[in-house]
Amino acid sequence: MVVVLRRLSLEDYGPFTKLDVELGDITIFVGRNNTGRSTALEAITLLLSSINNFRVITSSIDVLSNLGLRSRYLINLRSNKGVAVVSGDVVSQGMKHSIEVMVIRGINGLGDLRDNAVREIIRSITELTPTSQKILMEAFHRVLRERKDGKDITEAFKEFVDGVISVLNNRVDDLLVNAVFVSTYIDGELLNAALLPLSGVRVSEDIIDKLKELGLSSSEARRLLNIQLGKVISGGRIILTSKKLNVEPIRVQHLSLHPFLIDDLPPDKQTELIDLLRKEIRYFYDYRGGQVILNFDGSRVSVPYALMGDGFKALVRMLGLIVMGVDVTLIDEPEAHLHPGFMEVITKYMVEPRFLDRIQFVMATQSLEFLDYLLRAAEKSGVLGRVRLVRLYLMPNGSIDYEQLSGEEAYEEMDELKSDLRGP
Repeated sequence: MVVVLRRLSLEDYGPFTKLDVELGDITIFVGRNNTGRSTALEAITLLLSSINNFRVITSSIDVLSNLGLRSRYLINLRSNKGVAVVSGDVVSQGMKHSIEVMVIRGINGLGDLRDNAVREIIRSITELTPTSQKILMEAFHRVLRERKDGKDITEAFKEFVDGVISVLNNRVDDLLVNAVFVSTYIDGELLNAALLPLSGVRVSEDIIDKLKELGLSSSEARRLLNIQLGKVISGGRIILTSKKLNVEPIRVQHLSLHPFLIDDLPPDKQTELIDLLRKEIRYFYDYRGGQVILNFDGSRVSVPYALMGDGFKALVRMLGLIVMGVDVTLIDEPEAHLHPGFMEVITKYMVEPRFLDRIQFVMATQSLEFLDYLLRAAEKSGVLGRVRLVRLYLMPNGSIDYEQLSGEEAYEEMDELKSDLRGP
């Protein structure tokens, strides 16, 4: 493996008060409903994507925008700190590095970063787009016709624009009082700071009135605000970046965030994937230009990939991740859409050394059937020592507890003790 995440620690992140676990080459978060399995994968995605501008490396998926939909729940609702921490130890080419991501509610929680962050956000909001400039120009000409005060036009227009920018500027503190920020540190050094989308923010009538006092119509004011404030409301954005650190990105992929197509793979990987499909699916013959060619008793039928069943497409997505060769592959509920035969196929390839030696798998499941296939495949291949299982429990008071099992311990519980690996 080129890069591997060996430790994950969460403090007040999502439903977790505290989680500190060692990760194997294959790690499975297992538990019943509402035990934070998916949140653990979300935290890993945030942690590892933070050094790649918060994007999963093999697609254009923006992790910040995805988190923005649930920003109010990223920090444990029981916590009074207003801060959550996701950290981990990454081993890259034999060197260990510590990555820490802080999730902070409110601009004042940024501490020493606050002033620089505010300046950058103000610059973004007050930097007028061509459309905004056109709106202001039209409004100004109307104001000029109505007032006829004889002022120099250039000076008057500058005053008009400065007045609008002042109104926008004064809106920043209101926008950021409950905003959620993310800051990343590598070995204690700041790498970046980002602002999550300001979901739920609405334009107040007060700011509309202030713009109308300057001469804009109500519709012009709303259009202007939607454009200018939309820069920080609608999407996440990195607002500070360190020029000191030069960090190689980690190639991380989260299956649930990636609308995978066979055509996404380079030609050699497409060939490898097609060979695996031919080996495992007796009626699969080939894939060409978005068409799946099936072979039934010598008669070949071409079917658009989009019309294939969910089970087939789920198998293709997971095998695609395996042959793609990213550093860390995250799979939430791998049992979804997979019938038992396909579960067996996936787990068989996960534990093959040619794949496991270069890919770290982290999964979340509550399927005993999937666990059975995976642990038996690992035992058969002699790689149980590379497997870790994190069992999550929902406690009566609503908190999440956990325990860690080695692959050997999990296999013994399942095979000899006949225990339910999901816990009570």
